[in-house]
Amino acid sequence: MDSEKKLPKSSVLPARKSKVFQKEPETPSESPIWVPPSFASRDQRGSSEHGRVFKSKKPSFTPKTTHPVEAPSEDATPVESRPPFADFQSAPAAQDRSPSKASLVWVASILAGVLICLFLVGWLAYHQGFSASQKRINELRMELPPAIPPEFQASIDSALQAYSKGNAADSVEILSGVYRKNQTIPSTCYLMALTAIQSGNLQIASEKVDESIFKGERLSDSLALKAAIEMEKSNKGGMGDPKVRAESLLRSAMAADVSNPRPYIELASLLRFQGRNDEARQLFEAASMRLNPVEGQALVDTSLSLLNLQQTPDNKLPENLDPDKDPRSLVSAAYVAMRKNDIPALKALLAKARERLSPALYDYLMNDPAVRAFSTNPQMSGLF
Repeated sequence: MDSEKKLPKSSVLPARKSKVFQKEPETPSESPIWVPPSFASRDQRGSSEHGRVFKSKKPSFTPKTTHPVEAPSEDATPVESRPPFADFQSAPAAQDRSPSKASLVWVASILAGVLICLFLVGWLAYHQGFSASQKRINELRMELPPAIPPEFQASIDSALQAYSKGNAADSVEILSGVYRKNQTIPSTCYLMALTAIQSGNLQIASEKVDESIFKGERLSDSLALKAAIEMEKSNKGGMGDPKVRAESLLRSAMAADVSNPRPYIELASLLRFQGRNDEARQLFEAASMRLNPVEGQALVDTSLSLLNLQQTPDNKLPENLDPDKDPRSLVSAAYVAMRKNDIPALKALLAKARERLSPALYDYLMNDPAVRAFSTNPQMSGLF
């Protein structure tokens, strides 16, 4: 008892209301130290970290004296309890966290625009590259050979003039000089082969026609000319059957240029000597469809005559034109009658020209500028 009196009195402060729990236990805890129910329940649940369970029970020792816990006074200000995490702002609603429908549409529109731009850029790049390549191809196709220097052009013209007059040997000599100085002039090899075969020099003709074929110059004509050379060799005792080689070359010439009538004519002539008349007839008909409907030689001669007469004064016009001897001079004589205003002679000459000349050639010559200048004359209105 004496020891109990000597113990100092402990003052216990009044318990405050917990912020977590609004009600306090009605009876004091049996333990001298009051444990909130939250901690008690946690101890009862146990701790998984330490692997042991604490249960709420009386301690094994009990102090000899207990001091009751004084109830809070009436004057004490009650503490307002708030729910946990009241100081933190409430989390936004689920619909606020998710992106809006308008934003999704906006993002999708941007992506679609980017894809469209990429597609357009790629298409434009491809189109520009394709256009550039096509333009270059067209430029390569349309590139013309360089112009022939005047001195070489004059030499070639003189060689052709000699050939037209029957001087094939002189023509070969002139063309050989041109070839030695400049081997890039087109068709020089072909012209040398053509004139050489007429002069009887088959060696030069064979060499130059092969060179022309190798260069790809006038391929169809060169193949037809090579066939003619083969036929000439056969007359001098060549080996093999030259007619077979000639026929093969002529058919190759027809395939190289289907618009060239010469291989058709040459092959038709070759087949006639072999008695293959039906095949020859078909080839002649094919050649007829490929011929110019206007006769080239007659057209050129008459056009040159009209050009010369147009530049001739009235007092120097010729009087000795003989249209009965040369039908090609009919239109020229008619032009002289126009200049002299001799209407009866004009009508008679044009009537003969219409009968003797082909319709295509007659119409072409009547549209010559020299003749057409008189179409406004009332006395000649029915002649055009």
